Amino acid sequence: MAKKLIRINIPINPSNIQQGQVQPIIVQNIPFVRRRWHHRVDADHQLLEPRVSKIFFKKVVKDIKEKDTVYQNIWRINEIYYPYIFIDVYSTKGKKLFILTLNLRNYNYFPPQVGLLTPDGKLIKKLKESAIVLDDQGIMHIIAHNNGVWICTPGTYKYHDFYFDIDRWEKVRYDISTNIIELINRIIGMIDRTKENIVEIA
Repeated sequence: MAKKLIRINIPINPSNIQQGQVQPIIVQNIPFVRRRWHHRVDADHQLLEPRVSKIFFKKVVKDIKEKDTVYQNIWRINEIYYPYIFIDVYSTKGKKLFILTLNLRNYNYFPPQVGLLTPDGKLIKKLKESAIVLDDQGIMHIIAHNNGVWICTPGTYKYHDFYFDIDRWEKVRYDISTNIIELINRIIGMIDRTKENIVEIA
């Protein structure tokens, strides 16, 4: 039996987009629709109408390109094609350590999905513990988790999905802490770039 595609026709108003009031326009496999009322929906589903998603994507790409030269000793753009952004991250000695991936298909209704790849494009499933920088409380925020690693930090899809009840994306989506540039730099700061052999399993 074919699965129904639920369509919700909501006019796209640029002022609403700026204020973060855009509702999902296409929702798949959900029996009823409420605004992010927690169904633990996989962000791979196409929830945000592509025209809206591309508006946010273009803004993020613009911001990243403006900062690319500023941070070129730490990270540089590898490749960009909607809805993906690939960032090369370098060691303190200039060796390419890994690729940070951002999937912005449902941004900014959902935060971006993030992942780590080896320099040759293989999915990193686990980093060496010695390569992970602990926070001030001695907690590790990059964890081996199912398919790939879980980067447990605000501004990422898995974080706000897991901590939905205590740290909702809707409340912080325009905070400086969830800005894409801030997010990129925070994730990179969780990894010891003085070490050049950081992957345990890929």
